[in-house]
Amino acid sequence: MRLIDKYSKSLLSLLFSKTAKNTYFVSVGNVLGLGFALLFTIITYRLLSHSDYGYLSALWALLLLVSDIADIGIGSSLSRFLPPLEKEKERLLSFLKTAFILQLIVAAVSFVIIFFLSTIIAKLLFHNITLVGLVKVTSVGVFGVILSNFFFYTLSARQQFIQAAIVTVFNGGLRLLFLILFLMLSSITLAHAVLAQSISYIPLIVIGFYFVKLRFLFVKRIVGDLKSLVSFSSYLGIARSLTAVASRLDVLMLFALLSASMAPSEAGIYAGAVRFIAPYPLFAGSFSTVIAPRIATFSHHHELKKFLKKVILVTLSLIASVFVFIVLARPFLYLFLGIKSEPSVPVLQLLLVSQIFFVASIPAVSLAIYYLKKPYILTVNSVIQILIVIVGNLIFIPKFGRFGPAISLIFAYGITLILTSFMSFYYLKKENG
Repeated sequence: MRLIDKYSKSLLSLLFSKTAKNTYFVSVGNVLGLGFALLFTIITYRLLSHSDYGYLSALWALLLLVSDIADIGIGSSLSRFLPPLEKEKERLLSFLKTAFILQLIVAAVSFVIIFFLSTIIAKLLFHNITLVGLVKVTSVGVFGVILSNFFFYTLSARQQFIQAAIVTVFNGGLRLLFLILFLMLSSITLAHAVLAQSISYIPLIVIGFYFVKLRFLFVKRIVGDLKSLVSFSSYLGIARSLTAVASRLDVLMLFALLSASMAPSEAGIYAGAVRFIAPYPLFAGSFSTVIAPRIATFSHHHELKKFLKKVILVTLSLIASVFVFIVLARPFLYLFLGIKSEPSVPVLQLLLVSQIFFVASIPAVSLAIYYLKKPYILTVNSVIQILIVIVGNLIFIPKFGRFGPAISLIFAYGITLILTSFMSFYYLKKENG
């Protein structure tokens, strides 16, 4: 009885802790944002052909791939540097200004490159010259995503989780709103869908400025901010870029490795499944965003140990939900996408297996970056991960078509989970003697 009371109190303490409450705020925002994204997926999947939905998904993958690479580790670095500076407002605002200027330059360069290389991208990547205009529209979306992500990371690093959640809600809501407006004015075409998913990020930048405030733009920058930011974010930037490539290559490599006639349809079927595993990376990202500022401030091993137990408990709960989803994959897809989604069911189940390993890496990754201050652990494993994904896709896509990327992700996430965990706990043990 005492044992039951002990664990009941521990569970209640976990559920109502500050970390849990912040996770709830971010999670509610993600749930609402995901709900809007799900509606966007349902509408476009049902109204577009598998081929057009494949093109839409490939352009979306391009947008996210470039924007993730363009983060260059700045977003994660803010959670490392801003929390300790909360008592020194001028230094905090100076650091924020430095990070924003660097991110703005990267966003502008990314936009220019994609816009002016749109013809080459349409020919080489999509084998369809008629997509040039839509690639240019996507370049606008890339610019918007990079800056809106910056504001989200800023709000999260300063533990303004309600505002961060609102940004997430508007992220999905604006995209859905533009799609509905097009639907009301005419029927939904591929062009309408691409416009909706790209231009929605422009008003999101305005919302980001509203929450973060403009004061940081007018402070005098402190010498050394850029050096500190670049030295820490360089490892993270490489790691995040490689992780982004690993997770976004699926649809794009389907286009590259399959015939021009087969690729759009196979990509559309695959994309119909892959959109439904989005809750797991998003929740994992939200949870990591919440715990990062806490872990970064720990100075004693016993504080970390106590906190990690809570992190592991949440991680295990999330993994359990993956198993439930695997069992319910078919009725779930039928409910939302209709009988048309039958080819996507086994793809979704394989993708969910990969998420077990992805989610399980949360404790080790957070430990490596924010407590041990060894972001190169993530960099090394990201290099291995991207190599596994690329080689795996080259082998499995020609043989198994739409199933190829899912098989590659299982190997990539599984192997890197083992390596990241081993390296993180090795250095933790070494540090504590």
